[in-house]
This record gives sequence, structure tokens and C-alpha cells, in this order.
Amino acid sequence: MQTSPKPADTVQLQVETLTAVAKKLTSEGKELQALEAYKTAAGLMQGAPWLQNRTAELARKLKQPEVAVLHYRRAAAAFIRAGFPKRAIAPLRTAWQVSILLLPGSAPDFVIIGTEFASVQRELGLTTDAKITVANSNQALETSGSVERVTPLAPSKPPAAGGSQPPDSGVITSVRSSSSNLLSRLEGAVKP
Repeated sequence: MQTSPKPADTVQLQVETLTAVAKKLTSEGKELQALEAYKTAAGLMQGAPWLQNRTAELARKLKQPEVAVLHYRRAAAAFIRAGFPKRAIAPLRTAWQVSILLLPGSAPDFVIIGTEFASVQRELGLTTDAKITVANSNQALETSGSVERVTPLAPSKPPAAGGSQPPDSGVITSVRSSSSNLLSRLEGAVKP
């Protein structure tokens, strides 16, 4: 008696086939065709950060910054979904850097990316880095001639009344709840 493959197995097989084809095309110097195969595979398996990142890197190499930014953001969302929010920083930083090159035409998208990047930093306890990201984002926007701005992040907790408690260290004690908040924001932003 033969059982039919599960849908997840079928998707996995399709992704493996597409990535093998993409690697072969890349080795043959057919990088544009390889990018199309990677994009298809990445669309089938959005929860695979390695695949999203590989797609983004090839798109960046081929000077397709919009495609690269989308896949870097998907990689960040996938890392958060998998419970590794710290690993989301690198792809978000790269998405931010690539999107600077698209200013001023993509200022609204850059504001979203800057806000996401700063939010992830802040929720991981990197409040100084988050403030610097906001400031650098706004400087890039201003330099490009855009009137758009990244809104500074609100404090994570209200100040303690009467000094009865020590000041907030900025370190997240519940990464799981913070991760789900980050993930919902990123997933909403990177839907195809």
C-alpha cells in the first residue's frame, strides 16, 4: 500500500529541487535564472532564513535592491519566528543599508525598515543602538531631501514613581513575547 506524500514533504522536495537548479545555474554563470529559481523556492518556504538570505544576497549582487530588501526582511522574520531574534539584526541591518540607496524615491519603505530595525534592537535590549538607528535613518532621509522621518521609539516602560524601583536596564526578560511582537510586525510588512 502506497501512501501519498504529505503537502509539507512535497514543498520540501520542490524547494530542494529549485535550490539544486539554482546552484547549477549559478555555477554556469546564469545568475538571473538562478535568482528566479531562488525567488520561487523562497516563496514556497518563507520560514527558511537561509533561503531568504541566499535569495537576498544574489539579488543584491545582481543589483536588484528591492528584491534584496524584501528577502532580507523575510529572513529576519524567519529568524524571529524560529526563536532566534538576535539573528534578525544582520539581515535587517543589510536591508536598511541597501534601502538607503533607493532614497528619496522609497522613503516610506525606508521609514518602515528603519523602524523595524530599531524596534528589534530595542526589544533585544540594545536601546542605544536603536536610538542611533533612528538618528541615522533620519539623517539619511534628510540628506536625500525627503520630508519623511522615523519616529523615535517610545520608552519600553514608564518611569518608576518616587524612585521606588531601579531604572529599567533595557534588557528583555521575556524574549518569547517580544519575539512574537516583532514577528507580527515583520510578517505584516513582508507579505508578498
